This record gives sequence, structure tokens and C-alpha cells, in this order.
Amino acid sequence: MSISLKQLLRRHGAFVSGITGIAVVVLLVAQDIVRLFVNYVGISALVPADFAVQSFGYALLQAIPFGLGFFLSLWLVAPIAEELRVGHVLTRAILATGIASTVLFIVLAVLAIVDAFSSGNSLFGNSFPNPFDGDGAAQGLLRALSSAIITFIAQLPLGVLAGILLWIWRKDHPPKRPLEGIIDV
Repeated sequence: MSISLKQLLRRHGAFVSGITGIAVVVLLVAQDIVRLFVNYVGISALVPADFAVQSFGYALLQAIPFGLGFFLSLWLVAPIAEELRVGHVLTRAILATGIASTVLFIVLAVLAIVDAFSSGNSLFGNSFPNPFDGDGAAQGLLRALSSAIITFIAQLPLGVLAGILLWIWRKDHPPKRPLEGIIDV
């Protein structure tokens, strides 16, 4: 049985999964701000105005794609329902973290490929146009892959904690309709 896009988007549980995804984004940005502050205190090389710029860049390029992937996983792929056991909850939370890291990889890979098409980095970049920098694209894709793997490993405890807290909340506030994901069908 195939699922249409209309049926997929009418699934229930988007609100709670969305709140969980937003909470993950807020925690990731707060974690990055604390990291920048510790670096500033320890090194004093950052200007305080750079906090906002670097935190905004981190939020835009890493935290938001990660949170979006986490939300989509908990809503469409593998929702965490109240009737699941702890092992299933942990598995779905790990899957959500993996999907979130995959979304992050896709965003960073697209940015790396777009960046490979930009010329003008050198002094005579416009004189000798090179429409595509293959070495830069390969390095960008490797950076995107390593960033996604590092993010998966670093944020796995946060993803598991978010999944367990979502499961506890759903046990106390069960949904009116049963939750189903793509892996449940």
C-alpha cells in the first residue's frame, strides 16, 4: 500500500513533534552561545559582536536543519507514541538523530556544491573563469560529511533525551488518535 503526499501531510502529532524540534534548535543554539562565550573568556580573541554573527550562522546552517530533520522524523517517519517500550523509544530517538544529521549533511553538501561554482576567490578569478571547482566541491562534500557525522555523535545524547521526554509527555497526555509513521505502515 503506497501513501500519497496528502495522506502523509494529514498525519497527526505534528504540533508536539514541532515543539520538540524547536526545543532541540533552541538548545543547540544555547549550547553554541555557551561554547563561544567560553572561548571568548579563555582566548579573548572574539569581539562580543561576533557572538551574534557566529551564533546566527550556526543557527541558520546547522541548528535549524538539524531541528527540522528531527521534527520530520518524529512526525512522519518514526513518531514516538505512548504505547512504545523504552527500547523502541531509544531506537526511534536514535533514528531521529540520524535523520536530522542526514538533513544537515544535505544542506551542507548543497552549500558546498554551490560554493564550488563561485569563482573570484583569487586575484584573477574573473579574468580566467572556471565555472566549477571540482577539488573545492570534493573538499566541501567531505567537510559536510564529517560535520554530519560529528553532529550525530555529539547530539546523540540530546536526541535520546528529547525522545524520552517526548515519550513521557505522551504517556501523560495521550493523543486522541493513534500515531503512525512511515516505518509503522
